[in-house]
Parts: sequence; structure tokens; C-alpha cells
Amino acid sequence: MQPDDKKNTLSRKVFLKYAGMGAAAAALPPLVPGLARKALASIKTGQNYEKAQRIFSCCNQCGGQTGIECLVEGGRVVSIRPNNHNPNGFSNISTDFFANIEKEGAVMCPKGNAGLMTLYDPDRLQKPLRRTNPEKGIGIDPKWKEITWDEAYTEIANRLKKLRADSDAHKLLWFSEDHSFTHVQADFMKLFGSPNYSNHSNLCDTARKASFKMVMGDERPLMDAIQSKYILLFGWNPLSATKWAFLPRLMTRARENGAKLVVVDPNFSYTANKADEWVPIRPSTDGALALAMAHVIIRDKLYDETFIKEWTAGFDQFAAYVQDKTPQWAETITTVPAKTIEKIAHDFATTKPSLADVWSGPGQHCNAVQGGRAIACLNALTGSYDRPGTMVSPEKKGNKHIEWSADDTAAATLRMDRFDGLKSYPFGHKSGVYCESFARLAEGKGPYKPKMGIVVFQNLLMSVPGTKTVEAALKSLEFLVVNDTCLSETAQLADIVVPGTTYLERYDLNGHWVTWPVLGLRQPVVAPLFGQPTEYEFVAELGRRLGLKDKDGVEIFKMGHVSHQPIEDKKAWYEEWLSKELLEGEPKISLDELKALPGATWMSKTGTTYEKYAKPVSEEKVKAAITEGNVLFSKKKDGTKDKQIGILKDGKAVTGFQTPSGKVELFNAKLAEKKDADGVPVDPLPVYKPRQWAPDGQFPLYLINWKQASHTHSRSQNNAWLVEIGPNNPLLMNAATAAKMGLKDGDAVWVESKYGKMKSTLKVTAGIHPEVVGSQHGFGHWALGKIANGRGSFDGGLRPTKADPISGQALHKECCVKVSKA
Repeated sequence: MQPDDKKNTLSRKVFLKYAGMGAAAAALPPLVPGLARKALASIKTGQNYEKAQRIFSCCNQCGGQTGIECLVEGGRVVSIRPNNHNPNGFSNISTDFFANIEKEGAVMCPKGNAGLMTLYDPDRLQKPLRRTNPEKGIGIDPKWKEITWDEAYTEIANRLKKLRADSDAHKLLWFSEDHSFTHVQADFMKLFGSPNYSNHSNLCDTARKASFKMVMGDERPLMDAIQSKYILLFGWNPLSATKWAFLPRLMTRARENGAKLVVVDPNFSYTANKADEWVPIRPSTDGALALAMAHVIIRDKLYDETFIKEWTAGFDQFAAYVQDKTPQWAETITTVPAKTIEKIAHDFATTKPSLADVWSGPGQHCNAVQGGRAIACLNALTGSYDRPGTMVSPEKKGNKHIEWSADDTAAATLRMDRFDGLKSYPFGHKSGVYCESFARLAEGKGPYKPKMGIVVFQNLLMSVPGTKTVEAALKSLEFLVVNDTCLSETAQLADIVVPGTTYLERYDLNGHWVTWPVLGLRQPVVAPLFGQPTEYEFVAELGRRLGLKDKDGVEIFKMGHVSHQPIEDKKAWYEEWLSKELLEGEPKISLDELKALPGATWMSKTGTTYEKYAKPVSEEKVKAAITEGNVLFSKKKDGTKDKQIGILKDGKAVTGFQTPSGKVELFNAKLAEKKDADGVPVDPLPVYKPRQWAPDGQFPLYLINWKQASHTHSRSQNNAWLVEIGPNNPLLMNAATAAKMGLKDGDAVWVESKYGKMKSTLKVTAGIHPEVVGSQHGFGHWALGKIANGRGSFDGGLRPTKADPISGQALHKECCVKVSKA
């Protein structure tokens, strides 16, 4: 069913008017019945809410975790506003935050402003459901039967007990979102005895993580845009795909301060629209462009000689490799004119400070890691690491994840290999490899046959490429449990579905992605609307029913971790869990003390620091260290090597970079000792190789997708207010290409690959590469809710369930299609 937008959703003009001000509601959508209507009934435009209770928290409409201030009246959330005490809604640089926050104020994106419609979504799941139809599949009615919480817990726990009793604990797979209450879920799996806890990160940016880790040792350096004078972005749209709410402000202020912005992207994104130069590029060829730029910079001796000499390794080998990677060579691969490459290379190298960054655009192809590595090497050539206005290594110090030792029963099955083959990916991420898991499940491969799955806050059928493979994989499990707020596509394949909570109903600790240590609290603003347990209470109850203990016999999911006394109330138990993480982490405060801080936000007094690689290592640490070559390591309790803490340089111990050499690595011979998941040795250099799937006569166009501020992945398409901003996802095609094919704007079209096809509506534009078509990711639901169902097009079935062989990153953008009029 597709609702009438005019009747069922808030006026776009009204929402946009108030979205930037943080107002929660300006009108009441008639679609919202019952509890939701009652909750919103008192909201009035421009209301000051002077009597409202103010509760500071953090958003979770996406992974950005922006600080928020919620106003609550009579048990109802009536307004969500930015939190001026939390830098995540303002800046990632401490000096900028403290100097300007009072003048400008924090911000939120549209998704954060629409949080009320997530909380009061009329399609939210309210009670546990049990499947009564044994047949499973897309479009098959589960024939749900409502059950009690005790019935749900009993059935789930009994199945888990049997797995453990049969020494099959490792045959439980667990999938979750990559931020929310991950510690308690990972700890449950460890104490239960399964090595198969996975989360969302490998669907997002693990290729980028691998690229930067290989070059400079940090998985996620952050751009110091506000102090930069030249910003070169490859396949990133920070002005609209707002990973963090501070990004649009930083980009805007940088431009106001005279920074030049150049965007390399097949799509004329909102950021490209605001750039000095848009460089349309053939998808997956960004690495070739970066190598040609490096050729120019080295040929013309534009590199930072001091930084190269003092802080890099492998320059000579890298210089020899790029000697023939001329702009003319790159033009034939990328379609970017050689003159353009020459100009960008000169401007990037001679404008100080400069930075080059890369995200998911180039990062979701099979050659992404080496391409991203080439881009990361550009920063090395110009000394653009950990200096003002460059790519900065953030200091992530916050709550400490408490490590529990598994008992003998759990330890026996923890020794089993992970089902997803993570160890075969040389730079795989701890989040696992979703694509490998589902491909193996569907094909009956892998080291063993998993029997049970638990999915928390994830819609796997909409988020993992290769929909039919994911469907077959989930059907192959003997029992599937889904914990979510709505009956998603994945939930429709479950045996038991239990209702989850929204971020406004639960706790979390958020180590924010800014450049200095900052930790924000997410806390319940209202109690769970339907009396349901939060996700961590759900996990704790299962742990209690299973009697899970650590090696010392302590019931981890029942014992208070500060009071060291059993706690029956699971919310109070989790509050002690969080307090322990805070007390033993950097803040050294309790949960109550964090709540009492301004904006419920803790910040380190150190602020943003630069050139940390040159910081001396204390004599005490040097004396206690293990030295291998010129690299220093701390010791574990048993005297063996632990973490890298520094390098010996010119007779002094300095921090260095977290790479094998302690320096930025343009070349690393030891990489060849590692083999990727396809059995191919990893190249010591950031080589360019074409991706495996290229256009041909049958499927001549590249298909890409992207994200915009209007929606979060496939999670928000049932949010009435956000649908007003982003109601659908037409297929963009270049005007010249459309003319050759006899297609017009607004045409209904079929988009077909060798794996499947989808129907879409064509949008003809000059703002996309002529060889490329694409659309916004996340639409095309056949479940989730009344608004989302049937809205837009879903492209997940057009790709295989395949991962990058180095990092395990899902290949969301490696696809070739043909387009025809429907």
C-alpha cells in the first residue's frame, strides 16, 4: 500500500522550516493513531515548553550519535533539540568547539529532527510473535501468533540450552548494529561459547579502515576540514550523507575561510554542487587517479621532503612504481582529462594545509582497499597527517570494555573457527564478513552448519547484497530470532520476533568521533512505550535463564559490577555495567556523575593534539618495553609482547605511527606474506587493478547507489516526516545517455543485471557520469510499515553476495546493468 502523501504526512515546507531549529513537531499527521496521536496531541508550533523536563541524550537515528536535548511533558517527548554541550553536533576540533559553540550553537540533521516519528511510529511492534507457518520465504505469510514474553524467553532459552548441551554453541550466529549495546551482546556470545558475533561495520567502511591502517596505522583518521585550505574528497558526500552532524558546518566554514573544495565522484552530489570543482570519474578507478597525482607530485618534486625523509618508509619503491602512472595513463582508465589531473595534483601539493579523504563511494568495489591506499599515500607525500588542516588521528579514550573470561564449557566451542572465515581476510575487521556468512549458509559450505541465528536491530534482507542468497541463508537456519522495532523484511523470516526499543527509550555510551576524547550518554527519555525490555535487558534475561558464568563462576548477567551483589532489576544491573565501564575507563566517573555533567557529556581536558607521532615515550615505558628492531612494545602480565608504543628514532623514543615500521608506509614488503580471501598475495604497493565486474555489451552501464540526509540506510522509510523530504529514489541517468537510448525524464524503466532486475522511475540529469546510473539506497520495502511498503526501488537483488577479498567489505557498488523502458 502506498499512502496518499498529502493526507498522511507532514507538510514538507513546515518540516523543513522547523528541522533546522530542532523543533519536534509543527503539525499532527492524521496517519498516527492511538498512543502515538495521544503522545503528540499537545505539540504546538513555536511552543517554548517552559515546564517541560529537559533530558540530555544522544541521537541514534543513524550512526552519527549527535548530542540532543529532549523536552518531556506528561511522559511524552514533545521536542528534540541539539545539545550545545556535546561537540558531535558542532565540530571535531576542540579549539573550534570551545571558541564558537556559544556564538553559533549545535545542529542536528533532518533524521534527528524526525526522531519523534520513529518513537511514535504507529507500525511499531508491541508484543512478541511466534511464527505458525513452517514455510518461509519472501512474500509468504508467517501467520503470526501473539505470545507472552515468558513464552518467548522460554522457547529461545531452551533452544540455546540445547545447543550448549550438545557442544554446538558455536553454531549460534548473532548479527547486530555496530554501535548500540554491542558490548553486552559480544559478551553474551563469548560466555555462551560462540565465536560468531558480527555487526554492521563490514557493510559500511571496512575497506577504508584497511586502506588507512595499511598506510598510517589508524583505521579511522578524521579530516580537520575547518583548518584546511584544500580539501580533496573521493566518493564522499559530507554535506548530505551526513555521517556526523558537524560535517556540513565544518565544510561550510572551511569554504568561508578560503579552502578550495574538489569532489571526485561519478554522481553530482550535494557536496559536489557546492565544490569549486566536480570531477566525474568512472566508478572504481579512483586509485588510478591518485597514482597519477602521485606521479605528478613526485615528478615535479612537490612533496614534503622533510616528512618523507623523517616519517615515511618505502618512498623509493613507491616513486619507482608510479613513474609510468602518468596522467595520460590515468585518463584512459578514469575518463578524467590528463590536464585536470595535472592541475589537481599541483594544487593539492602546493596549497597548505591540504587533505585527501575517501569513503564508501570508491570503498565498495573489489579493488577498494588498494585504491583507498593510493589515496592515503597522497597525504603521505604532502605531510598531511596529524597536523592542523590535514587527516588527524583521533584520540579515542572513553569507557572501557570489561573483558570476561569464558568458563571451560564456553572455551571449548570458542576455539572453533568463525563461520564467516574472517581469518582469511588479511585486513578483515572484527565486525566479521556478512557476505561470506550468508553465501556459505545459502550454499551449504563452511566449517560447520549453523543451527540458530539472533538478529538485533538489523534488516539483513535489505542491507546485504544478493537478496535471494540472504533469503536462502536465513531459511537454512533451524531457528531464527529477530529483535526489532517493526516487522521488517528480515523479521518476516523469523520464528520468533520480539519488539525492540528506540534510542529514546534506552541507554548507551557513545565515544564520539571527534579528534579528542569525548563521551556522550544516551539515556532513556521515556520508558519503553509498550513495557517491553530494552535490548540489553533482553540479552541479560537470556543470560540469566542460561545461567551463564565467567571462569570464576560469577553470573555476569545478574551480578552488579560495582556493588558486587546480585541485582534482580535488569535496568539497574545495566546501569552498574555502564558505571563499571566508566569508572575503569578514561572518565573515572560513575553513570550518575556522567548524567550530572553539562549535556550528559564528558570531555577530556587535553583537547585536540597534533603531531602525536613525534611525542616522546616516557623513560618508564621505554625501560619496561620489549624492543624489536627499532619498534617498542609494552608487555603483557605474562611478559610477552603486547601493544606497539613507539619507535627509536635518532636515539630517542617517540610514539611514531601504528604501522610495522612505526612510520607512514608507502611500501611494505611484508604484505606479500599475506594472502587475501581469494588466495592472492597482498601487493606491497598500492597497485591499481580493474575491478572484476566491468560493463560489457549486454550490461553496459555501471550501477551505483548512495545515501542522503533524508534517510538512514533502509531504516527510516516508514518515518512520515522523512518521507516528506525523501519520498522515493528515482534512477538517475545522464541526459546524453538517455537521449541515445530514447528515454525521457519520468519514464518507468527496468534495470537489469545478470542477477536480477528492478523497476524504477527515470530522472534525467547532467549530474551523473555518462556511463553510470544510480539511486539512493534504502527504498523498495515490501514490509517494515504502511508508509515504507512499496515505496521506491530496491537494488539489493541486482548484485551477488560478495565481499572484498582483503577487508571483507560488502560490494554494494560493484554492479553492471542494462536499462530499458518498462
